[in-house]
Amino acid sequence: MKIDVLINQLDSHNEVNILATKRFNPEEVIFIYNENDEALMNSLKKYYETYLPENSLKKIVMKEGDLKSLSRSINENKNKNIIVNLTGGSRINSLELLNICKDNCIKAVYIDIKNKKLYEFDNKIEVINEEYEDLELDKLLKASGGEVINDSTELSNKKDLVLLTKKIYKNLAIWHKYKQKLYESNIFIHNAERPKEIKINLSLLENEEKVLLNKILKSLKDINGIEYFNESSEEVKVYFKNEYLKSFIFKSGTWLEVATNNIINEIKEIDEVKSGVMFLWNDKSKVVRNEVDVIAVKDSIPICISCKDSDKYNEDALNELDVYSKQIGGKNAYKILVATKEPIKSAVKDRAKEMGINLIIFDGNEEKFKNQIKSIIIKK
Repeated sequence: MKIDVLINQLDSHNEVNILATKRFNPEEVIFIYNENDEALMNSLKKYYETYLPENSLKKIVMKEGDLKSLSRSINENKNKNIIVNLTGGSRINSLELLNICKDNCIKAVYIDIKNKKLYEFDNKIEVINEEYEDLELDKLLKASGGEVINDSTELSNKKDLVLLTKKIYKNLAIWHKYKQKLYESNIFIHNAERPKEIKINLSLLENEEKVLLNKILKSLKDINGIEYFNESSEEVKVYFKNEYLKSFIFKSGTWLEVATNNIINEIKEIDEVKSGVMFLWNDKSKVVRNEVDVIAVKDSIPICISCKDSDKYNEDALNELDVYSKQIGGKNAYKILVATKEPIKSAVKDRAKEMGINLIIFDGNEEKFKNQIKSIIIKK
């Protein structure tokens, strides 16, 4: 049956409104919104003009709980085939709209994208299992006033970085024992004028560290990542053939982002994965630039992941993940913190649970990690 009009309420996250539009494909979509949300409404209007041009959009400004205006929006369209979406926006408006719909024998719907349900309120309440169209991360953000400006996902596709990443997590005990040496500037001496060059001061390394270093240098040379030679018995000069390899080695935690991206990407239920995601968010007073380590999307629901290659994460890391997740996906977003060690402060685990943040300790076991992710995002 052709739907003439779909009535939505503007929400801070509008993926449900978009999915309702795609599901019912009305000739006209009416958005009810508060005058304070004009900027967000204009952003969503641009989205519809770009991605849903076949559905004309009409805007209606009204205050919360304005029963007279809500009734008018229904009455002006009651001779058409109309559906009212109760999912987003003001709870008071949704309840009043439901009551108006019951009085006028108009169908209302509520969409539960997380559990793939469609609730229809007509003569009776009907619950329907639904497969909704998937929305990409870019579109999810644009629909709610944000925008992806950059990501480093391509690093996860580079064969040399994938190889090194696996070497690290298959040897986590060794990695954790020695990784701090990488950040000691008197051992690994960087040249600001020659960013692809470093010198390694061997005099500050123990014999076992020198043996390990020689193995690593040989491996990097074998994959055509570096050239190196001994300038003296106590100094090695290394030339990186590209900057991304050097950055990968000396930027803390990058390997864990690559590992998380690639392992999650192997889960067939996942629709999209991006890592090192930089996004802009307009908080009405200023445009804020933020970064999330890994974002995956399943059934139009974002999965926001923070990666910590240490035990030194605290409540600040949890708060940051919580804020970014709410910006990107609201209450539906999944929140996961992946770390390689249990937190130093045991209270962090309790606080994470209170905030709805899932804590996963990655020990290098790929299948175990995949199953932990699945247990969070896939309903049985």
